[in-house]
Amino acid sequence: MFTSLEAAEFVNCLERVPPVELQAVALLQVMHGDRSASGLLPIVSQDMLTSATSELIAYTKSCAALVSKLQYLTPIVLSTVECSAWPL
Repeated sequence: MFTSLEAAEFVNCLERVPPVELQAVALLQVMHGDRSASGLLPIVSQDMLTSATSELIAYTKSCAALVSKLQYLTPIVLSTVECSAWPL
């Protein structure tokens, strides 16, 4: 765990975090763009739906756990550092 981190180092660390690609989001994007002329959604296998749902639930729980840890940190003003990817 970090014991000491300068603001610029923290920004560099955040900028290296890759975006999360969730199966559920990709599935929703495919389903949204792939509607037939009748307006019906395409058929999705139960295994794919189960996997995407499980992944989304696990990601949501992971985010909630992280939020519960971060809420106890003292806020730091980063007025001298710019980070376009993470509007802090």
